[in-house]
Amino acid sequence: MAPPLSIVIPTHDTRELTLRCLDSLAASPLPGLEVILVDDASGDGTAGAVAERHPEVVVLRNEEPARFTRSANRGLARATGEILLLLNSDTEVEPGGLARLVEIFAREPELGIAGALLHYPDGSPQWSGGREPSLAWFFALTSGLPRLLEKLPLYRRSRPLAPDRPLEVDWVTGAAMAFRRAVWEAVGPLDEGFQFYAQDLDFCLRARRAGWRVEVRPEIRVLHHHGATIGRAPGASGHQHPELLWSDLLRWARKHHGPGWAARAGIALRTGARLRRALAILSHRV
Repeated sequence: MAPPLSIVIPTHDTRELTLRCLDSLAASPLPGLEVILVDDASGDGTAGAVAERHPEVVVLRNEEPARFTRSANRGLARATGEILLLLNSDTEVEPGGLARLVEIFAREPELGIAGALLHYPDGSPQWSGGREPSLAWFFALTSGLPRLLEKLPLYRRSRPLAPDRPLEVDWVTGAAMAFRRAVWEAVGPLDEGFQFYAQDLDFCLRARRAGWRVEVRPEIRVLHHHGATIGRAPGASGHQHPELLWSDLLRWARKHHGPGWAARAGIALRTGARLRRALAILSHRV
Protein backbone atom coordinates (compact mmCIF):
# COMPACT_ATOMS: atom_id res chain seq x y z
CA MET A 1 0.00 0.00 0.00
CA ALA A 2 1.38 3.42 -0.97
CA PRO A 3 2.24 5.86 1.83
CA PRO A 4 -0.25 8.71 2.28
CA LEU A 5 2.61 11.21 2.05
CA SER A 6 6.19 11.20 0.82
CA ILE A 7 8.49 14.08 1.80
CA VAL A 8 11.55 14.83 -0.32
CA ILE A 9 14.28 17.04 1.15
CA PRO A 10 17.27 18.04 -0.99
CA THR A 11 20.23 19.23 1.09
CA HIS A 12 23.76 20.50 0.58
CA ASP A 13 26.00 21.31 3.56
CA THR A 14 23.12 22.20 5.89
CA ARG A 15 23.57 19.43 8.48
CA GLU A 16 22.24 21.20 11.56
CA LEU A 17 19.30 22.76 9.75
CA THR A 18 18.49 19.40 8.12
CA LEU A 19 18.46 17.68 11.50
CA ARG A 20 16.13 20.35 12.88
CA CYS A 21 13.88 19.91 9.86
CA LEU A 22 13.72 16.15 10.43
CA ASP A 23 13.16 16.67 14.16
CA SER A 24 10.11 18.78 13.32
CA LEU A 25 8.72 15.99 11.14
CA ALA A 26 9.25 13.46 13.93
CA ALA A 27 7.28 15.77 16.24
CA SER A 28 4.38 15.73 13.77
CA PRO A 29 3.93 11.96 13.31
CA LEU A 30 1.89 10.55 10.46
CA PRO A 31 1.33 6.78 10.06
CA GLY A 32 3.06 5.43 6.97
CA LEU A 33 5.03 8.63 6.32
CA GLU A 34 7.93 8.26 3.87
CA VAL A 35 10.85 10.70 4.16
CA ILE A 36 13.57 10.82 1.51
CA LEU A 37 16.67 12.95 1.95
CA VAL A 38 18.80 13.68 -1.12
CA ASP A 39 22.28 14.65 0.05
CA ASP A 40 23.85 16.66 -2.76
CA ALA A 41 27.52 15.77 -2.15
CA SER A 42 27.59 17.48 1.25
CA GLY A 43 30.98 17.77 2.91
CA ASP A 44 29.68 18.40 6.42
CA GLY A 45 28.65 14.86 7.38
CA THR A 46 24.93 15.38 6.79
CA ALA A 47 24.24 11.82 5.58
CA GLY A 48 25.93 10.19 8.58
CA ALA A 49 24.28 12.49 11.10
CA VAL A 50 20.85 11.81 9.63
CA ALA A 51 21.40 8.06 9.58
CA GLU A 52 22.32 8.19 13.26
CA ARG A 53 19.49 10.41 14.52
CA HIS A 54 16.76 9.45 12.04
CA PRO A 55 17.40 5.90 10.78
CA GLU A 56 13.85 5.77 9.36
CA VAL A 57 14.81 8.33 6.69
CA VAL A 58 15.81 7.06 3.24
CA VAL A 59 19.09 8.78 2.33
CA LEU A 60 20.14 9.13 -1.32
CA ARG A 61 23.57 10.64 -1.87
CA ASN A 62 24.91 12.40 -4.94
CA GLU A 63 28.65 11.77 -5.17
CA GLU A 64 29.03 14.92 -7.30
CA PRO A 65 27.03 18.13 -6.80
CA ALA A 66 23.86 18.05 -8.92
CA ARG A 67 22.17 21.20 -7.53
CA PHE A 68 18.69 21.60 -6.15
CA THR A 69 16.43 20.77 -9.07
CA ARG A 70 18.15 17.58 -10.14
CA SER A 71 18.39 16.43 -6.51
CA ALA A 72 14.68 17.13 -6.02
CA ASN A 73 13.80 15.13 -9.12
CA ARG A 74 15.88 12.20 -7.93
CA GLY A 75 14.03 12.10 -4.62
CA LEU A 76 10.60 12.61 -6.19
CA ALA A 77 11.24 9.77 -8.67
CA ARG A 78 12.08 7.49 -5.72
CA ALA A 79 9.02 8.52 -3.67
CA THR A 80 5.98 6.23 -3.58
CA GLY A 81 3.37 8.34 -1.77
CA GLU A 82 0.03 9.53 -3.13
CA ILE A 83 0.92 13.06 -2.01
CA LEU A 84 4.45 14.39 -2.55
CA LEU A 85 5.88 17.22 -0.43
CA LEU A 86 9.03 18.97 -1.63
CA LEU A 87 10.63 20.56 1.41
CA ASN A 88 13.72 22.72 1.85
CA SER A 89 16.27 21.52 4.37
CA ASP A 90 16.08 24.90 6.13
CA THR A 91 12.42 24.51 7.12
CA GLU A 92 10.54 23.28 10.18
CA VAL A 93 6.94 22.05 9.91
CA GLU A 94 4.61 22.99 12.76
CA PRO A 95 3.03 20.09 14.74
CA GLY A 96 -0.07 18.65 13.11
CA GLY A 97 0.74 20.14 9.73
CA LEU A 98 1.38 16.86 7.94
CA ALA A 99 -1.93 15.32 8.98
CA ARG A 100 -3.80 18.48 7.96
CA LEU A 101 -2.04 18.42 4.59
CA VAL A 102 -3.21 14.88 3.85
CA GLU A 103 -6.75 15.75 4.96
CA ILE A 104 -6.87 18.78 2.67
CA PHE A 105 -6.00 16.75 -0.42
CA ALA A 106 -8.44 14.00 0.58
CA ARG A 107 -11.44 16.34 0.72
CA GLU A 108 -10.55 18.64 -2.22
CA PRO A 109 -10.08 16.54 -5.37
CA GLU A 110 -9.53 19.56 -7.65
CA LEU A 111 -6.60 20.81 -5.57
CA GLY A 112 -3.39 19.88 -7.36
CA ILE A 113 -0.71 21.84 -5.51
CA ALA A 114 -0.74 23.22 -1.96
CA GLY A 115 1.91 25.58 -0.64
CA ALA A 116 2.54 26.04 3.05
CA LEU A 117 2.24 29.43 4.73
CA LEU A 118 5.87 30.35 5.37
CA HIS A 119 7.24 32.55 8.12
CA TYR A 120 10.62 33.73 9.40
CA PRO A 121 12.03 32.64 12.79
CA ASP A 122 10.67 35.85 14.36
CA GLY A 123 7.16 34.94 13.17
CA SER A 124 6.90 37.54 10.43
CA PRO A 125 5.39 36.23 7.18
CA GLN A 126 7.26 35.39 3.98
CA TRP A 127 5.93 35.35 0.45
CA SER A 128 4.54 31.84 0.04
CA GLY A 129 3.15 32.22 -3.47
CA GLY A 130 1.67 34.74 -5.84
CA ARG A 131 0.71 35.71 -9.36
CA GLU A 132 2.69 35.03 -12.49
CA PRO A 133 5.51 37.59 -12.86
CA SER A 134 4.86 40.60 -15.09
CA LEU A 135 7.32 43.00 -16.69
CA ALA A 136 6.58 45.42 -13.86
CA TRP A 137 7.48 42.68 -11.38
CA PHE A 138 10.85 42.17 -13.09
CA PHE A 139 11.54 45.90 -12.76
CA ALA A 140 10.48 45.94 -9.11
CA LEU A 141 12.70 42.95 -8.31
CA THR A 142 15.91 44.86 -9.03
CA SER A 143 14.87 48.47 -8.44
CA GLY A 144 14.57 48.33 -4.66
CA LEU A 145 11.33 50.31 -4.83
CA PRO A 146 9.19 47.68 -3.06
CA ARG A 147 11.40 47.94 0.04
CA LEU A 148 10.93 51.67 0.08
CA LEU A 149 7.18 51.31 -0.37
CA GLU A 150 6.98 48.76 2.46
CA LYS A 151 7.56 51.65 4.86
CA LEU A 152 4.17 53.08 3.88
CA PRO A 153 1.27 51.72 6.02
CA LEU A 154 -1.21 51.67 3.14
CA TYR A 155 1.20 49.63 1.00
CA ARG A 156 1.66 47.07 3.78
CA ARG A 157 -2.08 46.69 4.24
CA SER A 158 -2.55 46.05 0.52
CA ARG A 159 -0.26 43.02 0.52
CA PRO A 160 -1.96 39.70 1.45
CA LEU A 161 1.17 38.20 3.01
CA ALA A 162 -0.61 36.09 5.62
CA PRO A 163 -4.01 34.89 4.38
CA ASP A 164 -6.31 33.42 7.00
CA ARG A 165 -8.09 31.25 4.43
CA PRO A 166 -7.00 29.28 1.33
CA LEU A 167 -5.66 31.62 -1.32
CA GLU A 168 -5.69 30.58 -4.97
CA VAL A 169 -2.48 31.66 -6.71
CA ASP A 170 -0.50 31.00 -9.88
CA TRP A 171 2.49 29.53 -8.05
CA VAL A 172 3.74 28.53 -4.60
CA THR A 173 7.32 28.37 -3.46
CA GLY A 174 9.18 25.08 -3.71
CA ALA A 175 10.44 25.55 -0.14
CA ALA A 176 7.29 23.72 1.01
CA MET A 177 5.26 22.61 -2.01
CA ALA A 178 2.93 19.60 -1.87
CA PHE A 179 1.25 18.05 -4.89
CA ARG A 180 -0.63 14.98 -5.98
CA ARG A 181 1.21 12.13 -7.65
CA ALA A 182 -1.23 12.61 -10.55
CA VAL A 183 0.14 16.15 -11.05
CA TRP A 184 3.73 14.89 -11.01
CA GLU A 185 2.88 12.17 -13.53
CA ALA A 186 1.00 14.61 -15.79
CA VAL A 187 3.36 17.62 -15.83
CA GLY A 188 6.55 16.59 -14.01
CA PRO A 189 9.42 16.34 -13.51
CA LEU A 190 10.83 19.67 -12.45
CA ASP A 191 12.66 21.35 -15.32
CA GLU A 192 16.37 20.73 -14.67
CA GLY A 193 17.32 23.58 -16.97
CA PHE A 194 16.69 25.88 -14.00
CA GLN A 195 19.78 25.99 -11.81
CA PHE A 196 18.25 27.07 -8.50
CA TYR A 197 15.22 29.34 -9.00
CA ALA A 198 11.92 29.34 -10.95
CA GLN A 199 11.49 25.58 -11.21
CA ASP A 200 8.58 25.87 -8.75
CA LEU A 201 7.04 28.72 -10.75
CA ASP A 202 7.37 26.73 -13.97
CA PHE A 203 5.94 23.56 -12.40
CA CYS A 204 2.92 25.33 -10.91
CA LEU A 205 2.06 27.11 -14.14
CA ARG A 206 2.24 23.83 -16.05
CA ALA A 207 -0.09 22.27 -13.49
CA ARG A 208 -2.57 25.16 -13.73
CA ARG A 209 -2.64 24.89 -17.51
CA ALA A 210 -3.40 21.20 -17.10
CA GLY A 211 -6.48 22.14 -15.06
CA TRP A 212 -5.25 21.79 -11.48
CA ARG A 213 -5.86 24.33 -8.73
CA VAL A 214 -2.87 25.86 -6.89
CA GLU A 215 -3.31 27.37 -3.42
CA VAL A 216 -1.46 28.68 -0.40
CA ARG A 217 -2.90 26.87 2.62
CA PRO A 218 -2.69 28.64 6.00
CA GLU A 219 -3.55 25.36 7.76
CA ILE A 220 0.05 24.31 7.09
CA ARG A 221 2.56 26.67 8.68
CA VAL A 222 6.26 26.21 8.06
CA LEU A 223 9.20 28.10 9.52
CA HIS A 224 11.69 28.91 6.76
CA HIS A 225 15.24 30.12 7.39
CA HIS A 226 15.09 31.94 4.07
CA GLY A 227 18.30 31.77 2.04
CA ALA A 228 20.16 29.33 4.28
CA THR A 229 20.34 26.71 1.53
CA ILE A 230 22.21 29.04 -0.84
CA GLY A 231 23.98 31.40 1.53
CA ARG A 232 27.36 29.67 1.19
CA ALA A 233 27.34 29.59 -2.60
CA PRO A 234 29.94 31.77 -4.38
CA GLY A 235 28.26 34.99 -5.46
CA ALA A 236 25.41 34.72 -2.97
CA SER A 237 24.29 37.94 -1.32
CA GLY A 238 21.84 38.00 1.55
CA HIS A 239 19.02 35.57 0.77
CA GLN A 240 19.68 35.33 -2.96
CA HIS A 241 22.25 34.59 -5.61
CA PRO A 242 21.61 37.45 -8.10
CA GLU A 243 23.38 35.86 -11.08
CA LEU A 244 21.47 32.58 -10.76
CA LEU A 245 18.21 34.38 -10.03
CA TRP A 246 18.44 36.57 -13.14
CA SER A 247 19.46 33.74 -15.46
CA ASP A 248 16.74 31.38 -14.17
CA LEU A 249 14.03 34.03 -14.39
CA LEU A 250 15.00 34.98 -17.93
CA ARG A 251 15.01 31.31 -18.90
CA TRP A 252 11.50 31.05 -17.47
CA ALA A 253 10.45 34.14 -19.44
CA ARG A 254 11.73 32.65 -22.71
CA LYS A 255 10.07 29.30 -22.02
CA HIS A 256 6.63 30.68 -21.17
CA HIS A 257 6.44 33.94 -23.16
CA GLY A 258 8.97 33.70 -25.98
CA PRO A 259 12.22 35.51 -26.79
CA GLY A 260 10.65 38.92 -27.39
CA TRP A 261 8.96 39.08 -23.98
CA ALA A 262 12.12 37.69 -22.36
CA ALA A 263 14.16 40.47 -23.97
CA ARG A 264 11.79 43.04 -22.48
CA ALA A 265 12.07 41.30 -19.11
CA GLY A 266 15.85 41.60 -19.34
CA ILE A 267 15.51 45.32 -20.05
CA ALA A 268 13.21 45.66 -17.03
CA LEU A 269 15.77 43.90 -14.81
CA ARG A 270 18.64 46.08 -16.01
CA THR A 271 16.60 49.29 -15.77
CA GLY A 272 15.58 48.46 -12.23
CA ALA A 273 19.18 47.72 -11.28
CA ARG A 274 20.34 51.05 -12.71
CA LEU A 275 17.64 52.88 -10.76
CA ARG A 276 18.68 51.11 -7.58
CA ARG A 277 22.30 52.18 -8.04
CA ALA A 278 21.22 55.75 -8.76
CA LEU A 279 19.08 55.84 -5.61
CA ALA A 280 21.97 54.46 -3.58
CA ILE A 281 24.29 57.19 -4.89
CA LEU A 282 21.75 59.90 -4.12
CA SER A 283 21.19 58.60 -0.59
CA HIS A 284 24.93 58.82 0.13
CA ARG A 285 25.03 62.41 -1.12
CA VAL A 286 22.13 63.56 1.01
